[in-house]
Amino acid sequence: MSHVPESAPDDPAAQTEGLERMDVEAARAAARHRHDPLVKTLGTVSELADQLQLTTLCGAVIAGGALGGRPDIARMGVRMMAAHVLANTVKRRIKNRLRRTRPRKMIEERDYQFEPGEAEGRHETSFPSGHTAGAVAVARIVAADRPALALPVTGFAALIAAVQVPRAKHYPIDVAAGAVLGLAAAWAVDRLLPPIPRHSQRKEHRMSDNATTSVSALFETREAADYAIEHLVQQHGLNRADIFAEPEGDRNTAGNRISGGDKGKGDAAEDAALRGAIKVSVDVAQDRVETVEATFREMGGQDITRR
Repeated sequence: MSHVPESAPDDPAAQTEGLERMDVEAARAAARHRHDPLVKTLGTVSELADQLQLTTLCGAVIAGGALGGRPDIARMGVRMMAAHVLANTVKRRIKNRLRRTRPRKMIEERDYQFEPGEAEGRHETSFPSGHTAGAVAVARIVAADRPALALPVTGFAALIAAVQVPRAKHYPIDVAAGAVLGLAAAWAVDRLLPPIPRHSQRKEHRMSDNATTSVSALFETREAADYAIEHLVQQHGLNRADIFAEPEGDRNTAGNRISGGDKGKGDAAEDAALRGAIKVSVDVAQDRVETVEATFREMGGQDITRR
């Protein structure tokens, strides 16, 4: 049985040992809940972040993107796989050179070691947390490639990391080291294999979808039409190049009378404000038609048609 030794309080080594002692005690206190049904359930769920399961998930994303004609999805899957493999490779190297007794064995057998050396079994591979490293690495890639999923995937990775301590699999420092390793792996992949730019993703998605529909609506003023266009671009990510605005019929022309605030001025322009409706047309994939129509209605569009 090995214990964390006592040392002088001003000694840097003593500070490190003091931190280790707090880490062990925190793990011991949290592990009291290891038999709780909720902890057991969350622990089972966290096994989705084990090496084989994460590899399967990344492979499924790659295959789904390739078979579905979505190169952006396939590339995200490749980036996920790269981050996962990198994090797992570094984690394995660390575990092979630094052995630390897992909390369950430390508690149940009153045996503890944390020292350089090759582990003699899984019960000595506590540092760092591989589940945390893999989950954080993959979640970080997904969040970068699909910002709309950032919150759920980050929350799920945090849950996987947090439950490792009460289920007596890891110490808090193991989890923190795993999180740092996962973030570092994702950072490296971002620089070696960057994601497809967002505007390119939209272009590729449109090119892969042959069912393009043109949706149009009439607006009473140019200002209303501009509001609708900006809403489609800013809120729904449509490409501005796929949106067209033009006068509706011959009535939308400038007259020859002075109008507006210039009336009565000597240098007033000899043209009138535009009259008639503005027609806004959008070329979109079939699955975005209802979104465009709803936006047109919300912005006051009339005579909404599709073709």
